[in-house]
Amino acid sequence: MASLSWQLARRYRHTRNSSAFIRFISASSTWGIGLGVAILILALSVMNGFEAALKNKLLSVIPHVELLAVDQPIKQWQPKLQQLVKTPGVVAGAPFIQSDGMLRLGSKVKAASVRGIHPQFEHGISRLGDFIQQGELSRLGASQIVLGQGIATELSAKVGDTVQLMLPQLSEQGELASQKNVSLEVVAIAGIGGQLDYQQVWVDLDALGEWLSLSPGQVEGFAFKIQDIFQAGNIARELGNQAEDYVYMLDWFRTQGHLYQDIQMVRSILYLVLALVIAVACFNIVATLVMAVREKESDIAILLTMGTEPGVIVRAFMWLGWLNGVKGTVMGALVGIILAWQIEHIYAVAGKLFGLQLLDPTIYFIDYLPSELHVQDVLLTVGVALLLSLMATLYPASRAAYVDPARVLGQR
Repeated sequence: MASLSWQLARRYRHTRNSSAFIRFISASSTWGIGLGVAILILALSVMNGFEAALKNKLLSVIPHVELLAVDQPIKQWQPKLQQLVKTPGVVAGAPFIQSDGMLRLGSKVKAASVRGIHPQFEHGISRLGDFIQQGELSRLGASQIVLGQGIATELSAKVGDTVQLMLPQLSEQGELASQKNVSLEVVAIAGIGGQLDYQQVWVDLDALGEWLSLSPGQVEGFAFKIQDIFQAGNIARELGNQAEDYVYMLDWFRTQGHLYQDIQMVRSILYLVLALVIAVACFNIVATLVMAVREKESDIAILLTMGTEPGVIVRAFMWLGWLNGVKGTVMGALVGIILAWQIEHIYAVAGKLFGLQLLDPTIYFIDYLPSELHVQDVLLTVGVALLLSLMATLYPASRAAYVDPARVLGQR
């Protein structure tokens, strides 16, 4: 009997006796479901791409966790850092000194955040060397500086140029007392992306400490790389509790968490909106089946008169409607997978042909459209579409079992 339901569904689907309007509604439901599935798979893949770019690019340079001294610099930092790195979940740690400053090259001046790093320790927590666009970062001398790409562009600086760095000298009360001017050679230019390129420069840790009148062996804080970036808050509290000094506990979620939250919010909104688009397309299945049942009343009446069980009729029309959903879902999934696979290339070509630039590199940390296809997203989208399509067939198919053979055949 299941075979009879399937045969009836296939016969009704491929018959040319149906009205053109019913065929149009049926096709529109198929294409609507396919379009919704394709766009949803593409949108989720792009959101996955942004999340992966955030982890692999921005979070590979900025520290996951930081301990920043509150009042006094951290003294004898090496044994303290060695002890903190032993904390479970911590991969590596590095000291740093942070200060604001002004860079000048010729008549151009640019404010910047100056970060003093120890290259030997910095390699353990950061992939800064992977983002060097010009020059090299094999070593960082006391009279050398690494510029962000945006700062280098605004100053028209290149590797080998000498820039003037002006640092504030503060009194014991925290007031500006004077300034320190140093001449530094540009040894490298880093292009990470986003505002970081327009804000950050890197110098030698000991040199910056000397310019800021810190004693040898003093730093302003520790930066850490951790195994699970989503445990940054918990590990920051654990490190802060173990620290001997009075420190602020900072993690990447406080400084860059808005990017991750934006990605997750957009992902949720897109899924909800496009799932509703698929649901609306499934409503066309309801209209198609209602009209199909009305059109095939005489066939249904004859089958019932011949002893066919009502369940066979119901399953036949469920198959008839669900086939539209299956066809649209499969086509949409294939198109969505292809688009998700090639969207970066398509975006690059469209940008060259039409001058489009949806992602401003001065604001965002990437200037391309990333995509990362996850199997679970495809399966979830396909599953939702198939389920909604099946649910849309229940009411009109059940109505087919209530056709009155005496009434229908008596009118013929």
